[in-house]
Amino acid sequence: MASPKGFILYRIWYGECMAYLGRTKQPLQARIRGHMFQKPMHRAISIHNVTKIEYAEFKTEADMFLYEIYFINKYKPPLNVDDKARDDLTIILPEAEWKEFLPVNWEDWKREIAVPGTKDTEIWNRLRNQEAAEAGGITNLFCE
Repeated sequence: MASPKGFILYRIWYGECMAYLGRTKQPLQARIRGHMFQKPMHRAISIHNVTKIEYAEFKTEADMFLYEIYFINKYKPPLNVDDKARDDLTIILPEAEWKEFLPVNWEDWKREIAVPGTKDTEIWNRLRNQEAAEAGGITNLFCE
């Protein structure tokens, strides 16, 4: 599958839990790879907990921005730390059309990424991921 590009929202699932929602204008394959390998996002999402990645395409950047904030506040994904309001939405937007995405090198990436170590950032990410994974019904964390 060619990597979608344009104005893209994507959501990363841990079991039944939407763990993270993000946006990108770059090819989706490159953005997902960035989550797994580039700092500061490095290992903020555990590749070993990911059960599904979905994406939706939008006509304009403004639509993408609006829907990102809307979905973060509607679903409150545990790995999103910014843009969450403490109260609930009072508006309803039409649902986006979500399609499943499987990065081309996904299995290679999983083999390349080891179980997190003991650095402070990795410990913090591990705790966040544990909460998200448990919400998604995943109990065997960081296993291949």
